[in-house]
Amino acid sequence: MHKNKGTAMIKRSVSIFISLTLLGCSYSIKNVDVSKAESSCVRECSANYSSCVSQGNQIGFKTETLRACKESFEICISACPEK
Repeated sequence: MHKNKGTAMIKRSVSIFISLTLLGCSYSIKNVDVSKAESSCVRECSANYSSCVSQGNQIGFKTETLRACKESFEICISACPEK
């Protein structure tokens, strides 16, 4: 019976790990449209984003930090002048 509990626990741990990994991917900035924004502004927003994510977990889990950094990036891009 202990063997079944161990297997179930491993499966649960793997499922949680995969879910958290996928959550992290959902906060990627790859899908933010920067094509209409001025390139120097996009570079500045990208530098701010990189700085934000490299500072570590500021808000609970890493996924929360990534979400906050992505939202900040989207706001920054929306404030950029058009090309």
